[in-house]
Order: sequence, then C-alpha cells, then structure tokens
Amino acid sequence: MIDLSFLLTLESKVVYDHPSLSAFQSGGNISAVVYPATAKQALQAITLLKKEKIPYCALGNCTNVLIKDEGFDGVAICTKYLCGIDVKDELLYVAAGESMPKLCKLSLEGSLSGMEGLCSIPGTVGGGVIMNCSAFGREFADIIEFVDIIQDGEINRYFAKDLDFGYRYSKAKSLGVVVGAGIKLKTGDKRKIAADIKGYRLARQRSQPQGVSLGSVFKQCEGVSAGYYIDKAGLKGLKIGGAEISRLHANFILNVGGATSSDFLALGNYARQEVDKAWGVKLQYEIDVI
Repeated sequence: MIDLSFLLTLESKVVYDHPSLSAFQSGGNISAVVYPATAKQALQAITLLKKEKIPYCALGNCTNVLIKDEGFDGVAICTKYLCGIDVKDELLYVAAGESMPKLCKLSLEGSLSGMEGLCSIPGTVGGGVIMNCSAFGREFADIIEFVDIIQDGEINRYFAKDLDFGYRYSKAKSLGVVVGAGIKLKTGDKRKIAADIKGYRLARQRSQPQGVSLGSVFKQCEGVSAGYYIDKAGLKGLKIGGAEISRLHANFILNVGGATSSDFLALGNYARQEVDKAWGVKLQYEIDVI
C-alpha cells in the first residue's frame, strides 16, 4: 500500500480507500480519490502527484469506466465537483465536472440550440470531450470551440481543430486532464428545441435498456453497430455471473445483481470471440478499464 498521507496538504477534499466509482457498481477500492472544486485545485493535485511519482487517473461520473475487481493502487482525480457554467451570448464556458443533461437544460432555458441530440448522455462534459460522445448523428465535437487541459504544470487551451476529433476519440486524453471547455451554440426557437429534446429522449428510452450498465460496450465497426453482430450471434440474454447481455440492445451489458468487473469482462470478451469467429469482425471496447 503506497503512502498517500501527503495528500492532506491539498486544498481539495480527499477520501482514502475509496469504494469503486464505476456506474456498473462493481470493482475494488481506489487508494485515494481527490475531489478538486476548481481548476486551480486540480492543477495543485496533479502537480503534487507527479512530484511524488504516484500513479493517477482522471475520472468524472464513471458512466463508461469499469474499475477492476482488484481496485486501483493509485489516486483518482474525480472532477464531479469541478462545476460551473458561464454564459456569454452563444458561447458557454463549462467546467469539466458539469453533467451533459445539466448543460442541455441550461441551453434550453436560454433558447440555445446544438445540444438536443446529446441530452440523454449521462456523463460529464470532461468525459464527453475525451471520448467525443455522440448520439443521433451529432458529435460533441460539432459544438466545441476550445478545451482547457492541465499539461506540464499549467493549464493550456487547445482549439477544437487541434484535438483531432474522430469517432469516440479526441487527442485530449493523451495531452492531460480536461478542466473545462468552450461550447458554441446557436440561438433558436425554444419550443422547437424542447420538442427535439423530448423526441430524442423518447427514442433513447425505447431503444436502450434501463438498469445498471456502462452504456455502449463496443464501438461501431466500419459504421455497423456492434449490437448488430452480437445479436446475430444469438447472444442476447447470455449471462456470466451477475452480468447479462441486454435482451433489448445487444451492445449493453447489464448488472442484474451482484456482477463483478470480471463478469463484465468475461462476457464482453466472449462476445468479441464469437463475433470474430462468425464474421472476422474484431470489436473494440468503447469503455475504459482501470
């Protein structure tokens, strides 16, 4: 067990031997979780961790993060309390810990269009930047102007064109820890925005299962949903331990009771094996595993 008592010098809240934060409700403990409330506090924590040569990772709501059963012998910088949204005309500066649904709600209140298709994504803005979240043909990258990233002991600003956004990808993760982003929206008709949001939410509810999951497990393969291949392989409803491939949408693995992270990975890897065996398609995980 590494000595992390030096974290007490931080201004941020620190919780030692923290239970798993994964939305899948599985995984072992994390040696310590630091909760910065400002970008300055996040910078302070990361600078100290680098100085002490302690392994660390950045987490948000962990809606697409699986923490292994053995836990993480290091420090997690959790941005869920790094909040705040500043609005100046059509440009919003959003802290990394703000949720996508809250950003959507605020945009609706201000009659600002651009977020509609992304409203049901449950993660944080920081996570949305990292993975370039998308839904209904809209990508987060479509409305990002710039991103602020902790890098080399300072906070640097990168414009969207410099982050190589692609399908479920951005360069941001390799650069450092995201602390905020500039989001560019357009003034629109409030009633139309509200109607579009309602329509997208209904479509998501009808097509995606309710319950404990990490959302989509695998990335699309050459534009084809991973769920299509898993369904055709006859794997809907398959269970390993407490993990089950959804009967509604085959690209979701549900925790139907006491599932471990090992159950999730065993089921996911079996699906990958069967899809590869049948079609020579190699599915890639969309989730992060820590």
